Amino acid sequence: MFHNFCIIQSIKSFILKKGALFFGLIVCLLLFACEAKKNNSTQAASLNSSSSDTNVQQTQLSTDQADVSSIEAVVSAIYKAISFREGEEPDMSRFRSLFNSNAQFIRISQDGVDTMDVESFTASFRERVKTGALKSFYEAELSRQTLAFGSIAQIFSTYHKRMNTEDPESLIRGINSLQLYYDGQRWWISSILWEDERHDNLIPPEYLR
Repeated sequence: MFHNFCIIQSIKSFILKKGALFFGLIVCLLLFACEAKKNNSTQAASLNSSSSDTNVQQTQLSTDQADVSSIEAVVSAIYKAISFREGEEPDMSRFRSLFNSNAQFIRISQDGVDTMDVESFTASFRERVKTGALKSFYEAELSRQTLAFGSIAQIFSTYHKRMNTEDPESLIRGINSLQLYYDGQRWWISSILWEDERHDNLIPPEYLR
């Protein structure tokens, strides 16, 4: 009987050793799988970061730094980029580069208020040119009132403009209200509101000096 007891104990010991070995193997496999998943996540994050950096670099490369080095430069670039003669096209890439990605475009008229983001506005303008609804467009600044503090600025830019004609008598005046900020490297436009002059809403003299 004692002999049988020894055999049983030996079998139990063997089973326990094998069980411990098997358990250890499972733990190792789980640790290896976790480490592999971690490495894959790190590589994916690295790739995404590289892609993001590339997008930032492309945005920077597509922006003429001379256009965004000062408030004066930004305002001048707006009017130049969006104006074009018949047979030509506006420089919407240049125009787009002046605004941050969350910029708002707000048009005030007798019909109400139209609000667009920068992508909607540029897409709409391009579509009007493409379909021939807008064959030419001219807009230039007449005068400007600037309020600035630190890295923020508010501008009232009085304009005159004409569409689909070269007739100077058809010029329409109005005011662009722009909000800008400086991020340490360049000036950005964060929003623009505009309203055309009407017979019942004339531009005050102080905005025409």
